[in-house]
This record gives sequence, structure tokens and C-alpha cells, in this order.
Amino acid sequence: MPSSRRTSPRRLVRPATVVGGLLLLLVGLALLAIPFLEAPGHAEGARTDLEAARDSLSAGDVGAAEASVQSARRHADQVQDAMQGFGGDVWSLIPVVGEPVSDVRHLGNALDHLTAAAEVAVQAWPAVNGDDATLFADRGVDLPTLETLVGAVDEASTHLDAAQLELGEVRDSSIGVGTRLGDARDEATEVLSPVAATARRARSITDVLPDLFGARGERTYLLALLNPSEQRFSGGAPLTVVPMEVTDGRLSMGEARDTTDPDLFRVGRWERVEGNPFHNGKLRLSTSTYAPDWSVSGEELLRGWERRTDQEVDGIVVVDMVALADMLRITGPVETEGYGTLGADNFTATLVGDYDKYPDNEARKDLNRAIVPLFAERLLDPGDGLEKIESLRTSAQARHFAMWMRDPDLQSAVADIGLAGELSDTRHDYLAVFNQNTNRSKADFWQERTVASEVRLREDGSAQVRLTISVHNDSPPYVQPFPDPRDGTYVTKWNGMTLGVFLPDGAVLTSATAAGRPQGTRLFDYYGRPYKLLRLTLPPGTTREAVLEYDVPAAAVAPGDGTLTYRLDATPQGLVVPQAVSVDVRWPEGYEVGELPEGWTRTGPGRAAYADPGLVTQPSFSITGSATAP
Repeated sequence: MPSSRRTSPRRLVRPATVVGGLLLLLVGLALLAIPFLEAPGHAEGARTDLEAARDSLSAGDVGAAEASVQSARRHADQVQDAMQGFGGDVWSLIPVVGEPVSDVRHLGNALDHLTAAAEVAVQAWPAVNGDDATLFADRGVDLPTLETLVGAVDEASTHLDAAQLELGEVRDSSIGVGTRLGDARDEATEVLSPVAATARRARSITDVLPDLFGARGERTYLLALLNPSEQRFSGGAPLTVVPMEVTDGRLSMGEARDTTDPDLFRVGRWERVEGNPFHNGKLRLSTSTYAPDWSVSGEELLRGWERRTDQEVDGIVVVDMVALADMLRITGPVETEGYGTLGADNFTATLVGDYDKYPDNEARKDLNRAIVPLFAERLLDPGDGLEKIESLRTSAQARHFAMWMRDPDLQSAVADIGLAGELSDTRHDYLAVFNQNTNRSKADFWQERTVASEVRLREDGSAQVRLTISVHNDSPPYVQPFPDPRDGTYVTKWNGMTLGVFLPDGAVLTSATAAGRPQGTRLFDYYGRPYKLLRLTLPPGTTREAVLEYDVPAAAVAPGDGTLTYRLDATPQGLVVPQAVSVDVRWPEGYEVGELPEGWTRTGPGRAAYADPGLVTQPSFSITGSATAP
């Protein structure tokens, strides 16, 4: 008993000491953690401020954007002070707790880089956009401002890439808060990834912009005005062209010439672009752009120009009336002699939608020659720089604008930002329907086209496809005093065309009809992509259909794990009335369709559909279906 009383106090002293010490440690850690408790609120405040800055810049309110970014910086610094200080160091050493602390630090670093990118953007914005912008001025580009812009894009892109790396370090396996941190990471990544990708693409073009604008020597380009009322596979027919010289950012325009000019209209021979199946024998400039890719058609046009004029050129810029009209939406209308005020709403219809109003063919050509310099002039006018750049990007998506540069570095940058006017290189399902005018009419202005694809997937990833192309000629009544000649004149209301249907890799055509007549199953090759040609002639007010059935060997990815991931790319033609597209996809029996991209709907078990009443982008879709358990 006595021995027991002697030892029990000693047993009680040690636990009391440990517990007391632990309590003191926890109190100390709790005091150090006080800034952590504020960190989520500051992070949310920074996010709100950055969103407000974005909205203010979109509205042109640079002052408000600057204030929001300054507020975001204060919030971001509070988060960093909380997470990167002594308290964070101590907490990161504690087992179990240390891992989420590290994750929160990575989130704080990502927020810091995002805020820094926003600071760069706001600082550079006034030089590019707004009333005091200096990037575009006096029919040229201010090279010092351009160099500043190049540095800003480079710095912002670096911060965005660093933010992505920080988010990639955040894990979601921590006890308690891990899931919330993972959700925060995923939400931030979803927003950041496309922005960072856009910045990387912008970086590739801004790096070469000084060269493009003659900072290191004179460059000569050909500007071609395309007429969307007379289509080629590449876009509208190149009916008016003008050479442009750029030196030290300053632009000078040459003489605008119509391609029906007697010298330019002559047929001739030049070395064809290797592998171009649409260059056969002699060509005119106006018939040199049959290939759907501007890397091919643009080069053909340049070679034809050099053959006819002996003027060497470094590249070509092509723009049609629809893209010009969108530019006028930003810069305001233009006054023309004899045709009044032309703005975004009436520009295309006035110039290429009503040939009956022209007193003669020469009057129409005179107007074209007067209009073609408008593009460069309005683009390089001071102010609204970002809006004009965005207008060009949007027009390029719809294939109303494109560039082909002979310098590989310049062309690589052009392609990176989607201005190259190329077909998709997808190896899976593909929709690309174009037409070529065959009766020298301007009736494509009234063309209304619908493309409907019915896809039946098989478990090995192959598919059977039925493609229906419906073309309607919505031309107005013929009003000339002589009978409609049906071809060879811009006043005819008949629409003759060859459809070019560019098919998925490895497609095997099993049947084809045009206006109810069998067309055979032979396919042609365009740089590895099969295509089918179909002839249609549409009297005024009529509709004609072409139907193709074919097998696609790899419409979906089938890894053998019970999933089928259908992949589809689509490319529009630069029509005045955008082509409507619908797609109906059925997975094999027993499959369920997972998450759907925007624009798609679930239409039944293992079935999804997409519809776009006017395709003016170049979308790429991926949809996964999974086999259900028996």
C-alpha cells in the first residue's frame, strides 16, 4: 500500500506535464492559424475582384478595372502573407495537417500569379484599346507600342503557365479539407486552362508581329477581297486584289485591280503546289483557289500573281464582304459614291446581294476597287484594337478571313491562333461540306444549306454514317428584260455548283446520290483526306439533296474497357447564310451516354444529338458512352 501511494503521484505528474505542454503548443498553433481562417475570405475576394476587372475591361472602363485589380492584389497578398509566413511553416511540419497546408499554399501561389497576369493586362490595355490607344495609327502600327505589347503578352502568359503548374501540385487526398481543396483546384483549372492556352497562342503571334509589320525589313503582301456570292471550296472567289507594302510598321497600298482585268484574267501556267489535286493545266487568278486550305489556295494565287505581274510577295491576306461588314460594326459606316452609307447591316447585301441595281459591270468593279483598301484602312485606324482583332478571329473561325505567310515562323504563328483557314486534321469523325460555283453566277448569296449526319457507332469504334446535304436556292425573281441565261452572268438566278464533301480518315463510301441520281462510290484524295464531288443545279426557289452513306473506321475511341468515346470535328464554309448542322449519334445497345458538351442533348438511351442553326465556328467534340452491366 505505501509503495503504491509513493508511485501514483509520479504517474500523474508526467501526463499532466505532457497535456499541459500540448495545450500550450495547440494554443500557439491556434494563434498562428488565425491568418489561415481569413485566407478563404481573401481568396474569394480576389476572385470576385478579378471577375469584376474582366467585366470592366470588356465594357471599356479601364479605371474601374484598375481599381478591381488593385483590390485583388491586396486580397492575394493577404492570402500569401497568411500561408507563406512563419505560421504556415510551422503548420506544414505537423503530420496529417501539413499536407493540406501545402495544398493551400499552392492555391495561394496560383492566385498570386493570376493577379499578376491581370495587372499586366490592365497596364497594357490602354495602349491597345480605347480612345488613347497608340498601337494602330496613321495607316500603320506603332512599333514601340507593339514591342510593349509583345512583352506584356509574354509576361502574362508566363504567369498563367506558372498558375497552372501550382494548381497541378494541389492534391485532394488530405483528411478533412482535401476534397474541398480538390474542388477548388478543379474549378480554378477549368477557368484557367483555356485562358492560358489562349495566352500561349497569342504569345506565338505577338512574338512574330514585329516581323509581320516590317520591323526588320520590308514585306509585301497581297490583299484579296473575296466574293461570298460566288464560292470556291476555300471561300468566296478572289475578284479584287491589291498589293501592300509594310516597312517599319507603315503600310502603303498599291493599285487595286479586278481579277477580270484583261491581263490578270488571262489563263496561264505556273508551278502548281505539290499534291494539289485542284490544279490541272492552265488557270486564272480567279480560278486558282479551288483547294479548301488557304495554305494551298493562297500559295496558288500568289504564284499566279507573280506570273502575271513579276512582283514577288511574302504572303496573302484574304477577307470577304461578311468579314468587312463585321469590321464596320466596330469602326462605323463608310460613305460611297452612288450607293450611300454602307454599314454592318447593309454592306454585304449592297455589294454582292443585288447585282440588278448596278448600271453595268464596270460600275460594280469600280465599287469593288474602291472598297478593297477599306479593310486595311479601318483595321489600322486608331482605337478599338482588341475589338478589331477579336472581329478578325471570329471571321476566321467562320472562314471569312484567312492568312497565308511564306515565312514558316510567321505561318506557324498564324496557324496557332486559328487564322490559317485549314481543314481539321482529326483522325475521327468529320463534317466538312463546301461548294464550288460552276455557272459563274452570284447565286451563292441566296444559298441555304443544311447538313444532317446520322451516326451509328459499333463496339470497335467504327461507325456507319448517313449524311444528307440539302441545298435551297432562295433567289428573288428574275427582273432583266431578257430571258435568264442560267449561266455565265452575274444576273442569273440559277445556282450551279459542285459539292465537295471532305470525309473522315479512311472512310469507305457505300452509296451516293445527288438530286436522286446515283453518283458512284469513287473517292478522291486531298493530302490524305478522302473527298467526294457531287454536281447540283438549282433553279430559283428549288431545293436539291445529296445523300452519302459511308463507313468510318475510327469514329470513336474504343480502348476495350467498355467505353466508346465519339469524337467529331466540323468545319464551316464562309457562306452569307451560315450552314445549318445537325448530328444524331447512337451508341451500341446497352451503352449509356455520359456528360455532354454544350449544344448536345440526350435524346434516348445511348443516344445524343447536336444542332447548330448556323455554323460559324470550328467545333471539336468528345462524348463518352459506357456499356452498362448486364
